[in-house]
Amino acid sequence: MKKLIILFVLIINLLAYQKIIYPSYISKLTFNQNFLIAGLENGDIIIKNFHTLKDIDKITLPKIHDFMDELTPMPIFSLDISPDNKNLLILGQGENNVKIIYLYNLTSKKLKIIYKTNENLIKANYITNDKILIATLADEAVLFDLKSKKEIYHKQIGNYVFSTFELNNNKTLAAFGDESGKINIIEIKSGNKIKTIQGFNKGKTLSLDFKKYLILNASEDRKVSIYNLKFDSFSIKNEVKFLPYAAGISPDLKLFAIQYDEKNDIAVFDMNNKLIKLLKGHTMALNGLKFISNQEIISFSPAEVIIWNLKENK
Repeated sequence: MKKLIILFVLIINLLAYQKIIYPSYISKLTFNQNFLIAGLENGDIIIKNFHTLKDIDKITLPKIHDFMDELTPMPIFSLDISPDNKNLLILGQGENNVKIIYLYNLTSKKLKIIYKTNENLIKANYITNDKILIATLADEAVLFDLKSKKEIYHKQIGNYVFSTFELNNNKTLAAFGDESGKINIIEIKSGNKIKTIQGFNKGKTLSLDFKKYLILNASEDRKVSIYNLKFDSFSIKNEVKFLPYAAGISPDLKLFAIQYDEKNDIAVFDMNNKLIKLLKGHTMALNGLKFISNQEIISFSPAEVIIWNLKENK
């Protein structure tokens, strides 16, 4: 009987999540309905089929010299897949701290440099197939045209060190987080700041999400808020036990999830701020999480990627 119970628990756990291990620590992750792409600390980028989770391609970025003049893997700052699924956008750091934007053609498998700069670029995301939004460490937003390889605008957003940004569903707005805990919302077309959200989070923003009219801000002071743009007010104010390095809102706006404690557990709450599930499985502090659907979450730490099925998690 005891063996049957153990077997039943094992089956439930297998249904509850899939864990993916890579040959090196994971630094960045991006995905869509076709691809699961991980940037590793050894400078490799592993491309998997999102449905089968089988490897289908690998990119090895050139090594660079460190301050001891020894060759070391290129740091990867940001990855994103183009809306037409043809290209992978890679933001890395080359020799002498020069930031490099690469495009990797997912069909021809050719890697080419689009842009190099001494500016401290931190994150880049596709807006359209030809335009990307870039953030700098100095809290600036740059809209960049990939065809002309020129900036459309370059604007100061906040007055603090940049942390992260997140786009809304239709990529018309971006929420910028920095060391202040405030969130600045910009119109992507113009780069103009249209709103600043402040009052609850006082520490550096560690994780952001922007779904429809809700903005989640998880900050270094262990505070997690959700701001409702429709009602111009906070709908959730939460305090967690650990630094919330990862957080996200479900597509139907009914749930949100946060890295919750020092055991690397993920807590799932409903929008009444009621804890409904605790997901256990990560072995290191998280670097990010996203809802794939209303009942599926993908999360990653340096050690592993986990795809969670909330229906099967008891």
